[in-house]
Amino acid sequence: MTTAAVICRSRTGKTRRYAEETGAHLQTRGVDVPVVSIGDCDMATLGDVDLLLLGRWTNGMFVVMQHPDQPWVAFSRDLPPIRARVGLFTTYQLATGSMFGRMKAELRGRTPEPEIELKWRDGRLSQADRATLDRFVAGS
Repeated sequence: MTTAAVICRSRTGKTRRYAEETGAHLQTRGVDVPVVSIGDCDMATLGDVDLLLLGRWTNGMFVVMQHPDQPWVAFSRDLPPIRARVGLFTTYQLATGSMFGRMKAELRGRTPEPEIELKWRDGRLSQADRATLDRFVAGS
Protein backbone atom coordinates (compact mmCIF):
# COMPACT_ATOMS: atom_id res chain seq x y z
CA MET A 1 0.00 0.00 0.00
CA THR A 2 1.19 3.49 -0.84
CA THR A 3 1.62 5.74 2.17
CA ALA A 4 1.50 9.51 2.24
CA ALA A 5 1.33 12.47 4.57
CA VAL A 6 -0.46 15.75 3.94
CA ILE A 7 0.96 18.43 6.20
CA CYS A 8 -0.24 22.01 6.27
CA ARG A 9 -0.02 25.35 7.98
CA SER A 10 -3.41 27.03 8.00
CA ARG A 11 -4.39 30.41 9.36
CA THR A 12 -8.14 30.65 8.72
CA GLY A 13 -8.97 27.00 8.04
CA LYS A 14 -9.07 27.32 4.25
CA THR A 15 -5.72 25.60 3.76
CA ARG A 16 -6.70 22.90 6.25
CA ARG A 17 -9.91 22.22 4.26
CA TYR A 18 -7.87 21.92 1.07
CA ALA A 19 -5.47 19.54 2.83
CA GLU A 20 -8.37 17.42 4.08
CA GLU A 21 -9.95 17.26 0.61
CA THR A 22 -6.57 16.27 -0.80
CA GLY A 23 -6.19 13.52 1.81
CA ALA A 24 -9.73 12.28 1.20
CA HIS A 25 -9.08 12.07 -2.54
CA LEU A 26 -5.85 10.15 -1.98
CA GLN A 27 -7.73 7.70 0.25
CA THR A 28 -10.14 6.96 -2.62
CA ARG A 29 -7.05 5.87 -4.55
CA GLY A 30 -5.99 3.42 -1.85
CA VAL A 31 -3.38 5.64 -0.23
CA ASP A 32 -2.99 5.53 3.56
CA VAL A 33 -2.71 9.22 4.46
CA PRO A 34 -2.99 11.27 7.65
CA VAL A 35 -3.66 15.00 7.34
CA VAL A 36 -1.97 17.01 10.08
CA SER A 37 -0.87 20.54 10.84
CA ILE A 38 2.83 21.29 11.07
CA GLY A 39 2.49 21.64 14.85
CA ASP A 40 1.01 18.14 15.20
CA CYS A 41 3.33 16.38 12.76
CA ASP A 42 5.38 13.46 14.05
CA MET A 43 8.60 14.08 12.11
CA ALA A 44 9.82 10.53 12.76
CA THR A 45 7.06 9.10 10.55
CA LEU A 46 7.97 11.20 7.50
CA GLY A 47 11.02 9.16 6.57
CA ASP A 48 8.79 6.19 5.78
CA VAL A 49 6.11 7.73 3.54
CA ASP A 50 6.02 7.33 -0.23
CA LEU A 51 4.34 10.68 -0.93
CA LEU A 52 4.63 13.93 1.00
CA LEU A 53 2.38 16.92 0.34
CA LEU A 54 3.31 20.15 2.10
CA GLY A 55 1.11 23.21 2.11
CA ARG A 56 0.38 26.61 3.55
CA TRP A 57 -1.50 29.78 2.74
CA THR A 58 0.02 32.51 0.59
CA ASN A 59 0.99 35.58 2.54
CA GLY A 60 2.75 38.69 1.38
CA MET A 61 1.86 42.01 -0.17
CA PHE A 62 -1.14 41.05 -2.35
CA VAL A 63 0.67 39.90 -5.52
CA VAL A 64 4.36 40.40 -4.65
CA MET A 65 6.79 39.30 -1.95
CA GLN A 66 4.90 36.12 -1.01
CA HIS A 67 6.80 34.01 1.46
CA PRO A 68 6.37 31.21 4.00
CA ASP A 69 5.97 32.42 7.56
CA GLN A 70 8.43 31.59 10.34
CA PRO A 71 6.62 28.49 11.71
CA TRP A 72 6.57 26.90 8.23
CA VAL A 73 10.23 27.80 7.68
CA ALA A 74 11.17 26.27 11.06
CA PHE A 75 9.17 23.13 10.23
CA SER A 76 10.89 22.76 6.85
CA ARG A 77 14.32 23.14 8.44
CA ASP A 78 13.53 20.42 10.99
CA LEU A 79 12.49 17.82 8.41
CA PRO A 80 14.33 14.50 8.64
CA PRO A 81 15.89 13.06 5.48
CA ILE A 82 12.99 12.64 3.06
CA ARG A 83 12.96 9.94 0.38
CA ALA A 84 9.33 10.49 -0.57
CA ARG A 85 8.11 12.10 -3.75
CA VAL A 86 7.08 15.63 -2.77
CA GLY A 87 4.23 17.92 -3.80
CA LEU A 88 3.39 21.45 -2.69
CA PHE A 89 0.10 23.27 -2.30
CA THR A 90 -1.01 26.73 -1.31
CA THR A 91 -4.22 28.67 -0.90
CA TYR A 92 -4.41 32.31 -1.92
CA GLN A 93 -6.61 35.41 -2.24
CA LEU A 94 -5.25 37.17 -5.35
CA ALA A 95 -2.18 35.31 -6.65
CA THR A 96 0.43 32.80 -5.52
CA GLY A 97 3.23 34.98 -6.87
CA SER A 98 6.59 33.73 -5.62
CA MET A 99 5.18 31.38 -2.96
CA PHE A 100 6.13 28.10 -4.67
CA GLY A 101 9.63 29.37 -5.44
CA ARG A 102 10.11 30.43 -1.83
CA MET A 103 8.75 27.13 -0.49
CA LYS A 104 11.11 25.21 -2.78
CA ALA A 105 14.04 27.35 -1.62
CA GLU A 106 13.28 26.46 2.02
CA LEU A 107 13.07 22.75 1.17
CA ARG A 108 16.14 22.61 -1.11
CA GLY A 109 18.59 20.00 0.13
CA ARG A 110 16.04 18.62 2.62
CA THR A 111 13.62 16.93 0.23
CA PRO A 112 13.65 15.77 -3.37
CA GLU A 113 12.56 18.45 -5.85
CA PRO A 114 8.77 18.86 -5.59
CA GLU A 115 6.97 17.20 -8.50
CA ILE A 116 3.61 18.96 -8.32
CA GLU A 117 2.23 22.34 -7.29
CA LEU A 118 -1.45 22.73 -6.44
CA LYS A 119 -3.17 26.01 -5.68
CA TRP A 120 -6.66 26.82 -4.51
CA ARG A 121 -8.39 30.16 -4.40
CA ASP A 122 -11.92 29.10 -3.52
CA GLY A 123 -14.29 26.21 -3.99
CA ARG A 124 -13.27 22.61 -3.68
CA LEU A 125 -10.52 20.39 -4.98
CA SER A 126 -10.90 20.83 -8.73
CA GLN A 127 -11.08 18.07 -11.33
CA ALA A 128 -7.67 19.26 -12.59
CA ASP A 129 -6.27 18.93 -9.06
CA ARG A 130 -7.73 15.43 -8.77
CA ALA A 131 -6.13 14.43 -12.08
CA THR A 132 -2.79 15.88 -10.96
CA LEU A 133 -3.01 13.93 -7.70
CA ASP A 134 -3.90 10.74 -9.59
CA ARG A 135 -0.79 11.13 -11.77
CA PHE A 136 1.28 11.88 -8.65
CA VAL A 137 0.10 8.68 -6.98
CA ALA A 138 0.72 6.70 -10.16
CA GLY A 139 4.22 8.13 -10.46
CA SER A 140 3.67 9.62 -13.91
